Amino acid sequence: MPEMLAALSSIRTVEEMIAAFRDEQHCRRLLESMVWPDGRICPACGFKRSIALADRDTGKRRARPGLYQCSSGDCRFQFTVTTHTPLHSTKRVFG
Repeated sequence: MPEMLAALSSIRTVEEMIAAFRDEQHCRRLLESMVWPDGRICPACGFKRSIALADRDTGKRRARPGLYQCSSGDCRFQFTVTTHTPLHSTKRVFG
């Protein structure tokens, strides 16, 4: 994900910023690369392995973008990149 940070540091105009933050997926990937430069880490216990969870809102078995669960048998905490940050309770504005 270093390429995401390099892309962010090269933004010089509003048009470049709009392109860099064009959709929710790109925004989430950028934030994840900033928060977890060496891979996801559980914010509850610090375990370095996690899995993507299925979409509970629709009941379908497809992955819910950005929702993970700690793989530690003692923890199993569910989290996103914004968990335990000021952005935690913010709502999506796309779609």
